[in-house]
Amino acid sequence: MMARAQMRAFAEDPLITWMLPVDDFERRATLLFDCTLRAGLLNESIYTTDDGVCTAAWAPPDRWEFSDEQMQMMAEPFAEAAGDRAVRVLTAFGQMAEVHPAEPHWYLEGLGTHPDWQRQGIASKVLLPILDRCDAEAVPAYLETQREVNVPFYRGHGFEVSGTLQLSDGGPRLWLMWRDPS
Repeated sequence: MMARAQMRAFAEDPLITWMLPVDDFERRATLLFDCTLRAGLLNESIYTTDDGVCTAAWAPPDRWEFSDEQMQMMAEPFAEAAGDRAVRVLTAFGQMAEVHPAEPHWYLEGLGTHPDWQRQGIASKVLLPILDRCDAEAVPAYLETQREVNVPFYRGHGFEVSGTLQLSDGGPRLWLMWRDPS
């Protein structure tokens, strides 16, 4: 359920549509989100609504890079989802890793709300457990967004743009955002 909701949430997203071949997009995107969510469960930091229509996937400080176990879990479904675009996707992940902050932080790997449920405050609610924890433990947070229209939403939660990254090979621009604890 969560993977299908994420597929719908990201159906027109510039990064996901650039990453995945257009043929059989819904199946590929659902497969991609299913494998990344399963891998993210190992971090025990995925927050979702009871019905799975909105999910925030976080990586704890110093664990933003996928572990060997997570990579093994994801390898086959990722290859199937990305198809002939796998190399450029891995290159993009490498570019993102190059600019990823070194300071310990919570990393928002992804936040998505099914389109039928957007603009109802649900995404803010699933962000709060970790943002509250960041504040309580004085730990910053970081994310990338591939849509400039998302920047004001994240600013409303204390994030500020720290830079941009233009992905190579026709990839989209990413807005890099940092949040100091309050």
